[in-house]
Amino acid sequence: MMYFKLAMENVKNSYKDYIIYFITLILAVCVFYNFNAITSQSLIFKMNIYQKQSIDSLSKIIYYLSIFIALVFCSLIVYANNALIKKRKKEFGIYGTLGMSKFIISKILIYETLVIGIISLVLGLIIGIITSQGVSVFVSKVFNFDISKYKFIVSSDTIIKTILYFGIMFLLIMVFNVIVVSKNKLIDLIYASKKNENIVVRNSMISVSIFIISLCILGTAYYMAWKYIVTPKNIKLPYSVLLGGVGTFLFFFGLSGVMLFILKKNKNIYLKDLNIFVIKQLTNKINTNFISMALISLMIFLSIVILGVSVNAKYQLQKHLDISIPSDVKITISKMKNNKLPNAYKTLNKLNFKLKDSYTKDKLDMYDSNIKIYNLLNKYADKDLKKDLKEYIGNLRVIKLSQYNKLNKIYGNNKDIKLKENEVLLLANDKDKNNTLKRLKEDKNSIKIGNILYSIKEKSDFKDETTLNTKEFYYNYIAIIPDLNDSKLNLNKDETTIYITASKKEKWLLEKDFMKLDKVLEEPGSNIQNKQGCYISAESRKQNYNKQQNSVGTILYMGLYLGFVFLIASSAMLSIQQLTEASDSVNRYKSLKRMGISDEMINNTIKSQILIHFIVPFSLAIIHTIAAMKILNKATNSGQINIVLGFNLTVAIVMTGILIVYILYLYCTYILYKNIIRGK
Repeated sequence: MMYFKLAMENVKNSYKDYIIYFITLILAVCVFYNFNAITSQSLIFKMNIYQKQSIDSLSKIIYYLSIFIALVFCSLIVYANNALIKKRKKEFGIYGTLGMSKFIISKILIYETLVIGIISLVLGLIIGIITSQGVSVFVSKVFNFDISKYKFIVSSDTIIKTILYFGIMFLLIMVFNVIVVSKNKLIDLIYASKKNENIVVRNSMISVSIFIISLCILGTAYYMAWKYIVTPKNIKLPYSVLLGGVGTFLFFFGLSGVMLFILKKNKNIYLKDLNIFVIKQLTNKINTNFISMALISLMIFLSIVILGVSVNAKYQLQKHLDISIPSDVKITISKMKNNKLPNAYKTLNKLNFKLKDSYTKDKLDMYDSNIKIYNLLNKYADKDLKKDLKEYIGNLRVIKLSQYNKLNKIYGNNKDIKLKENEVLLLANDKDKNNTLKRLKEDKNSIKIGNILYSIKEKSDFKDETTLNTKEFYYNYIAIIPDLNDSKLNLNKDETTIYITASKKEKWLLEKDFMKLDKVLEEPGSNIQNKQGCYISAESRKQNYNKQQNSVGTILYMGLYLGFVFLIASSAMLSIQQLTEASDSVNRYKSLKRMGISDEMINNTIKSQILIHFIVPFSLAIIHTIAAMKILNKATNSGQINIVLGFNLTVAIVMTGILIVYILYLYCTYILYKNIIRGK
């Protein structure tokens, strides 16, 4: 009991030393609880079947993701604990000289860890439970839940899970502390603080050379990612990521020498006030901690990118959601091999799907031209497209002009395309393919479809003509022709799509009928497709909306989880690093005080040192982020991904949140650093 009281007194007397440790532990517990409580939080909402499926999937992802997050937090806690133990080695040495055995010292450390763990868990869980109510509202907005029955909820399962995970972490720390105490000799513990004062100095020219090499490597990494992002299968793309990591480590390895070299050349800065002292302190600490600073910079970069991408994904996809779903229900009937395409309306009647007269119905028929795309375009394709065409076995698909224009209006494009008699418009779903079609026109100027020879229309005669085909068709190439009777076309009808829209009063009825049809089509072993002699697919605006919104919500939720974890980890590592170094530098600041240096000047040196230490890794992370955004936007333009990244209000809010957390850690570090130097 006596040793437990001693442990309590140690925690009480050293609470300022522990405050960053406490803040980090409390935040870790709070974040862990909040993001793992989603299953319990979701129980208070009314959910449709798609939302339930999304939450179930997210819960599984969060389960596995939490194991990774627990490892990150465990590494962070061990790092912080190691810093505190390093700082207290002299104290343990004094205990030893007073006659305490290493077993007793270890016992005191176990009690201290237990007390800190219990306090952190209790406070973290209390804050987590309170803030989780706000997270519940956030989840409802992300997944479009009905919150009419919202109520305060505490997840007992998540509390148990949090206690279990962090309990294991603290158990590992106890074992770690015992090992540290037992393996050190008494003399090493007493003189540990003296050993910490060794200054690492490198040759300036070597550091400058390495710094220049690091910039070249980073430049190469950016260039390779920019060049090969459009061909992600190319093995050179992962090399750019590897080079980026190596370049970051070398950047910090050579940074101190460059700073010293440049500032020594500028006497006005180098000799001003206590800048010599600040620069020596900084260069020494960067030399000693270049690996951890590189890791911190990379973690900040990951935080910003993960948060930025996830928020942008939500913003961009939500913005275009209504445009991409033009009708309440869409039903597609496609021809089976060797079968004639049946009448779409008769097929739906057989399936008991009611098409009321009050519904708006638009039909699109797709015909097969029997013209192989490879044979048509290989001659005009560039090197990359030639490779794609070898694997593309599709034919050119044909659509009637009136149906195309009508469907364009559904998508909000009111400008009609006009064609002369025996004129055809060829469209593709990206810029390179359209350029190939342009070269085809320049060479041939005509194409035979069915029994008719068509002249190819210039695309420059109209704008926004690709609204329909880029959003609607999975075919890479289509041809639009003037309206003719099917008998004159002499083409096989491949597919019919019906777009159905109901009035506000009847939307629920249409959705109800759709759900019945969807259930029949999805029923295992029903063999409904073979019975009707065709392939049938159906989707509704509401179904697509829920699926897309829930997918985006999942991305956003996971992005926020990972982003905040990395942000907390990187900020805490920087703070703990600085506070550990403050203890090592106490004697140096005492020497300055004895020399007559004022408290204000000492505070300014501390402020400058901490600011630079926090700003440098953050600045490099911002440069990495800007490069990553440019590269990802290029991938979007090439069709590799579908997220446009950029600075908008949403990103500004996220960046503000990141800066607030970062500045809070910076400010706490500054205050605690001053107190350590003053001996408070």
